[in-house]
Amino acid sequence: MPALVAPRLPEVLGAWHFEPPVVAALVVAALAYRHGCRSGAGVAPGRQWAFYGGLATVALALLSPLATYAEALLSVHMAQHLLLTLVAAPLIVLGRPLTVLSGGRSMRPGHAGRQLRSLAPVARVAGHPLVAWVAFAAAGWAIHFSALFDLALRSPAAHAAEHALFLAPALLFWAPVAGAGMGSRPPLSHPLRLLYLAVAMPQNTFLALAIFSTGDVLYPAYAEVARNWGASPMSDQRTAGGLMWVAGDLLLLVSVLLVANAWANHEARQNAAAEAATEAESPSGPLSGRRA
Repeated sequence: MPALVAPRLPEVLGAWHFEPPVVAALVVAALAYRHGCRSGAGVAPGRQWAFYGGLATVALALLSPLATYAEALLSVHMAQHLLLTLVAAPLIVLGRPLTVLSGGRSMRPGHAGRQLRSLAPVARVAGHPLVAWVAFAAAGWAIHFSALFDLALRSPAAHAAEHALFLAPALLFWAPVAGAGMGSRPPLSHPLRLLYLAVAMPQNTFLALAIFSTGDVLYPAYAEVARNWGASPMSDQRTAGGLMWVAGDLLLLVSVLLVANAWANHEARQNAAAEAATEAESPSGPLSGRRA
């Protein structure tokens, strides 16, 4: 692994990690989404901005100086994964990409829309909240405590596979939280969304503590990095575990609060609609007064 200089401002801001496949994938995703929106898919502007924000977060994680120094510091690598799974994934899902791709003119039968519909049975199983939750949790444990993580530091192909294995289950995980039912599955109720997120927090904590408290360097590649700056591999590993614990739980807590607020707003709208309907049907309501 080539030696990296110590990250110092402002030089570190120029240490972007250009990856043509990542750039191409992001550009294609943005163009396809934009085309779907222009073709008549009914997605609010706020959701569109969320989707583009998610793509920008993926770019930040995989192309910025974070990607460059992730090869030398596990704590930076951990920041990458947190951005992908707890920031980029929920933003992308909020943008309703499947709705956009299946609603555009080019997605009608005979085009990509038919291909998407053919995947509906698979999406229904993969999008089941229990399956999505388990897949998300299992991916974190399997990647961090297997040879894949160390291999990803030595092989670009394995590194790309690692990122895909983090992002794909994260997209499935966040779909029920965002109310994006997959494969014609109805969305979760707000109370179940809160429970879904609440049980994810201790899971994240246990994984973080497992990394933080281990007495050995989990990934030998970091001990082989040629650098004479920064924390030791063991100290950096504890920092990475602490980052997953604190930042991961904090991001999940913010999500819990946002879902709770959405639930409150949903209840307020339902109550207002019920009151309006009651007033309209009441003999003493404003309509009956005008009739008299």
